[in-house]
Order: sequence, then C-alpha cells, then structure tokens
Amino acid sequence: MEAVRKHKKAGSFWRGASWKHHRDAKRGRLIFRRRRTALFASSKLDRPPAARPHCRRMARVDIANLSKIFRGEPGGEICAVRNVSLAVADREFLVLVGPSGCGKSTTLRLIAGLEEISEGTISIDGRVVNATPPQDRDVAMVFQNYALYPHLTVFENLGFGLMLRKFPKEEIAARVQEAAEILGLTPLLHRRPGELSGGQRQRVAVGRALVRRPKVFLFDEPLSNLDAQLRGQMRGEISRLHAQLGATMIYVTHDQVEAMTMGDRIAVMKEGVIQQVATPQRLYQEPANVFVAGFIGSPPMNLFGGVIARQGAGLHFEGRAAAGENFSVRLPVEGALQCAGFAGREIVLGLRPEHISIASGATPPEQTVRAVVEMVERMGAETHLHLRAGAHPFVVRVAAGSAAAVGEKLPLAFDLAQARFFHPDTGAAIGSTTNGHE
Repeated sequence: MEAVRKHKKAGSFWRGASWKHHRDAKRGRLIFRRRRTALFASSKLDRPPAARPHCRRMARVDIANLSKIFRGEPGGEICAVRNVSLAVADREFLVLVGPSGCGKSTTLRLIAGLEEISEGTISIDGRVVNATPPQDRDVAMVFQNYALYPHLTVFENLGFGLMLRKFPKEEIAARVQEAAEILGLTPLLHRRPGELSGGQRQRVAVGRALVRRPKVFLFDEPLSNLDAQLRGQMRGEISRLHAQLGATMIYVTHDQVEAMTMGDRIAVMKEGVIQQVATPQRLYQEPANVFVAGFIGSPPMNLFGGVIARQGAGLHFEGRAAAGENFSVRLPVEGALQCAGFAGREIVLGLRPEHISIASGATPPEQTVRAVVEMVERMGAETHLHLRAGAHPFVVRVAAGSAAAVGEKLPLAFDLAQARFFHPDTGAAIGSTTNGHE
C-alpha cells in the first residue's frame, strides 16, 4: 500500500476522474486541472463491479466471412482481409501469425471495433458486435506503439482506466501492484513515460490491459520493441497469466517462435486469407500447403521439386537437378500410397531438417542422397548444415559435435516416413484429411 499512500499524497489522481489542461499565458507552462467526466458513462460495462450483475469474464469469439476492403482513388481497392471465418473458444489463446501485410493486425482491429467491417460478422459471447462501439465490447487491446499518457506516472497510467470506471481505490492499487510485479515495473511506478526506455513503455501498455481483466484480450505484436531476453521472459509471463486468468486471448505476431510457444492454436495468414488453423504441433508436422511448410519452423521445412517414378515394384521420388546430378530415393509404403496418383507426374516433397541425417553404413543405397556442405552454422546446442544436392539447397539439423566441414560431400539418409507431399500447382498438401482448419 506504500504506492497508494504515495499517490494519495500527490492527491490529484485519486480525487479527480480525469484531467483537463491549458497553458498559462503569463508563465508559459502547462497547467493540469481536475474535472469530473462522463466518459463512457453510457456503457454498462464501465460501471464498477458492485454496480452491475456478476458476469463471467471470459468469452467466445466467432468470426464469419469477415472482409475488410480499403477504398482509395476511384477504382482502387485493397482487400486486407478476405472472407475470414474463425472460432476462438472460451478461454483459448489463439495466435494470428504471418508476414507483414498479411492482414493479421487489421483482423484484430476489426474485432476491437477500430475498423469498420466491409462484410461478415463478429460475435463476442454470442452477441453480434458489428455496430457496437469499441468501449462497449469489453475487450482490451495492447498496441505495438505505446499509447501512454505522457503527463501521468506509470502507476497512474496502469490505473487510469479503472479510475474512469470508478473502481475502489484499494482494488486499483492491488491490480496495479500485481501487474507491476508480473512485468517488472515496481521500481518504475513513480516515473513518467518520458523517463522510460522503449521496452519499459511497452510493458506499461501490456500492464494497462492486464489490470482491466476484460472478456477478451487483444495483443498486436506487444513484444516487438523488447530485447531478446526480456521478450522470452514476457512470453512466459503472458502464457502464465492466461493460465491463471483463464481469459480469451487473441495475439498477433510475425514471430513464429512466439506463435509456437504461446498459442493453444495458431492461424497462419497470407494476403488476407487464413491458410491453416491448428495446434502448434499439428501445424509443424502436417502443414496444409507449401506456404505454411516454408513459414513455420526454424529452419523451415525443406522443399524439393521432382517427379514420382516407378522403379520395379515400387515408387521413387526423383529430384529435379542439373544434368547427371539427379537424386532418387525410394518411397515407403505409406508415401507410395499417397503419391500413387502422381506416378510420372511432378510433385513437391517436404522434409523437416531433423528428418535428414548423415547416413551410416547400414543405410540402404536407395534411401541415400549425396550432398555438398556449403555452410556450417554452429548454434550451440545443435548445428545446422546448409547443403546442396544438384540444384536443391536444403538444411539439415545435426548434433552440436558434428565435424562436417564446408566443401565436404556427405551421404545423407532421408526419413521419408516423415515426409509431406504437395501439389506442384496449388501447393496444397496431398492426402491431407483437413481443409486447413481444426
């Protein structure tokens, strides 16, 4: 309660509902005056807990055929989000991931009510909110930029939204202190945003959403301004907070590591379209198309273009390569069944770096590929070998103690039982049992 006493002594934050300021013409300085406000007064959600019926602080989010079209000059249109349908379960942590410009942040802003919907519907807790103002949706959004009040301290920034909603001072203090401890802001509560680093400001922005405890948390790349060590720490803290609160969270990032480590499910987007929605493990093991295979994973899945050829009683994958440098590997029974309809036709073979290994003497010749080492990346716990077989560059993950050297030609074993095959024209996975959603 020391922070409470300190800010009570300062006085103004606790006695006024908001601030009004003007410039003193004689002294040339900025003066802040307290005034009462009716901001958000019409919203039932913004009354203190004692003034409204008890309600569960979690919600399901349903998105149906959602599109957003930005119209510029006559005839100029940009479809940022295209016919997106998505169901986020109550208490779920869903991550939207994709490259820059794929529409993930626009989707989040549509859910928050900060952009007008062109087509489709958004429902929160079973209620369509297309026409509902942002303040009445009971969501809290953390932006990539900080959006902090420069004249308020960290403590006041964290508690400002609760103060407007007339929460008891003791509850404001308790929530602010809890958020400050989680985010490492306790020593900074008396400072103003101008006295903080970029990473510290972003933590304050995250904390401002945490103290509200809304039905739905929306995160728009909140960790992008933090250093690597703090980013890793914050990933764990946000995941722990989700488990503790059981809240519904939708999190946008371009960082696949954040997506894989934090999400219950991940929705991969490209050019405004959802490519696949699945658990992290399903997404990694069974990508729905070539884009997902090449986007998820570090290093990503190796993709080899080639043809399916019959040799004797079996099927082989023959990699396209320079003249005289083709490679051929025999498909296992399951892979042969998947690719039977592609005999004599082109296909794309996908194989994760850990499913290729340096061959031993017991490896059958029909499952061995010889490749030249072009680069060695020693990562500490493991080593990444960048190789080339004919025209095919690819990456292999091996043990840290590997003695492979640049220029060396290595025999490699392809574990085709772990392979994924894709259509050469559409890029869709062959033999997939889902339509990209689960």
